[in-house]
Amino acid sequence: MWSRLQLSKWFDERLGTRAIRVALFDRNIPKSSPLVEWIYTLGSVLLFFFILQAVTGMMLAMNYVASPDHAFDAARYISTSAPMGQFIRGLHSWGATAMVVVIGAHMLTTFLSGSYKYPRESTWITGVVLFLIVMLFGFTGYLLPWNQKSYWATVVGTNIAGATPYIGQYIVRFFRGGSEVGPQTLTRFYALHVLMLPAALIVFVSVHLFMVVRQGISAPPKRHPEYGRHGINAQLGIDPGLGVGAQLSVDDQRSRAADEYHREKEAGESFYPFYLSKDAVAVLLALSVLVILVLKYPAEIGEIADPASTSYNPRPDWYFLFLFQALKYFPGSMESVAAVMLPGLALLVLVSVPFFDRRMRQHPLDRPIATGFAISALVGVIALTVIGAQSPLLNPYVPELPTVAEGHRLFHELNCAYCHAVNGRGSRIGPDLMLDPLKHDKAWIVVHLERPGEVFRPGARTAMTGLLPEESSDLFDYINELQGGGPYSDKASRLFYRNCGKCHMVAGHGGAKAPDLSGIGLVRSVSFIHRYIEDPKALYSQTKMPPFLQPEGKLTHVEIEDIARFLAHQRTPAPPKN
Repeated sequence: MWSRLQLSKWFDERLGTRAIRVALFDRNIPKSSPLVEWIYTLGSVLLFFFILQAVTGMMLAMNYVASPDHAFDAARYISTSAPMGQFIRGLHSWGATAMVVVIGAHMLTTFLSGSYKYPRESTWITGVVLFLIVMLFGFTGYLLPWNQKSYWATVVGTNIAGATPYIGQYIVRFFRGGSEVGPQTLTRFYALHVLMLPAALIVFVSVHLFMVVRQGISAPPKRHPEYGRHGINAQLGIDPGLGVGAQLSVDDQRSRAADEYHREKEAGESFYPFYLSKDAVAVLLALSVLVILVLKYPAEIGEIADPASTSYNPRPDWYFLFLFQALKYFPGSMESVAAVMLPGLALLVLVSVPFFDRRMRQHPLDRPIATGFAISALVGVIALTVIGAQSPLLNPYVPELPTVAEGHRLFHELNCAYCHAVNGRGSRIGPDLMLDPLKHDKAWIVVHLERPGEVFRPGARTAMTGLLPEESSDLFDYINELQGGGPYSDKASRLFYRNCGKCHMVAGHGGAKAPDLSGIGLVRSVSFIHRYIEDPKALYSQTKMPPFLQPEGKLTHVEIEDIARFLAHQRTPAPPKN
C-alpha cells in the first residue's frame, strides 16, 4: 500500500499539485482591519453561491420538462411530491436572489476601494462580465416554472430589450424565438440557462480566480499622508518631497504602489488558515440565512401561465424593478433612453473606468468624483426599486376559485387550445369559449367531457377527453367563468345604472366621470368584478370608488353578483376617443 507521502508525490510529479497548493493556500494577504477582512469574504461567498446554484440546478433539471405542456406541472411536482423538492427549489430560487445581492455588494466595495486600478484591470473587467452573466441567469431562469408571474415578467423583460434602437426587434426574436413568448421562448431560455450561461460562467470564473491569485488581493486603501497639507497636490499626484509643482508620472506612481503592496503582502498573513477560516464562517452564515428564508418563504408555485390573460400584472423580478420603474419617466419614443441608453452608458463606464482613472489614488475620499458617482448610482437604483415595488398594481390580483383554478389547469394540461380559442387566442376548430355563447347547459357539457360519444352524432369529431366527474365539473366552472359566471337577471342592468351609471358608461349609456365599462368582460373575470364592487380599496388603495357591500354600502351579495355577471358579459370595447 502506498503511504500518504508517496501518493502526494505521485500526483505532484504528474499534475504539479504542490505548486498549485502553494499558489492557492500559502499566498500572503495584506493585513487590514477586521471589518475589511470580512468584506474580503464576499468573493468566497459568491463562489459558494455559484456552486450551490449549479448543484441545486442539476437536481431540479432531473425532474423538469422544458415544454409549456409540462413545465408548470414539473415545477409543481418538484415542490409538492419530489423528495426534498420544495427545499431544493427554494434554495435555488433564493440562491438566485442572493447571487445578485452579493455580486452587487462585491462590485460596489471593489469600486469604492479602487481595486480596479493597475494591475487589476482585467480582474475588474471579468467581474463586470460575471455580473452580466448573473443577471442573465436570473432573467432566463425566471421563466422556467411557466406560471403567470414568470410568463408576464418575461414578456416585460423582452419588451424592454425590444426598445433598443435599430436592433431591438432582432433581440426580441432571438430571446422569444418568434413574435410572442411561447414554446420556443421556453426552449431557448432553458438552453441558455443550463448550457450556454454555465459554460460562460465556468470560463470567466476561472479567469477571474486566476487573476485574483496572480495579482493578489488588493491592499486596503490608505489616504496619502500629505493629503491634509497638500490637498491639491495629492489629488494631482504631486509628491511634496520633489518640490512644489513637481508631479509624479503614472508609471512612477505605479512603481511606488507596487513596491508598497509587495511590502504589505510580505508583512501579511497566509490565506490558509487565517483568511480561509473567515471565508468558511462567512459561507456558513450566508447558508444559514438562506435556509431560514427558504423555510419561512418557500418558492411559490403560482398559477399556470395563461397567454390569453389580459388582467395579470406584468412586473419583472425585484432586480429589474429599477429599470421597469425608470421606463415610466420616459414615455413613448423616449423609452429607449431608460431601457437601453442609460444601462448601456453605465456598463460602458464600468468597463472603461480602469483606463481613465489611472492614478494610484484608491481611498474613496481621495476620489470624490468616482465615489460620488457610485453612491448616486446606488441610491438611484434603490430608490427606483422601492418606488417600483410600492407602485399600485394596474391589475390587482384576485385568486380564482379553487374549482375554476383547477379547471384552468386542466384546460392547459389537456391542450384544449388546440381546438378552442379564448378571447381570440387559440384554434378556431371549436367555438371560442369566451366570445361565443354556450349552446348547451352544464349537464350536456359535463356528459360531453366525460363520454363524448353519447351526445354527438356518429362520425362527429370530439376531443375524446373522457374526464372524471370532478374534473369535468371543474372544467365547466372555468368555462362558465370565461362566459361571465352564468346568466344575470332582468334587474341587473337597472341595478347597474341606478348605482353605477352616474359615473360609468356601458354601451353608450351612463356617465363619463369614470372608465367606460363596455368591454370590461374581455379583460376582467366575474370574480374580480364582484370583489372590486364589494370593496374597491382592498384591490386598489388610490381609488375614489366607495364600497357597495352592506353594511358600508347599499347592495347585498346577491345584487353585487348580479351586477358582476352583467358587466362580465359586456364584451364590446368602447370606441376610441377623438
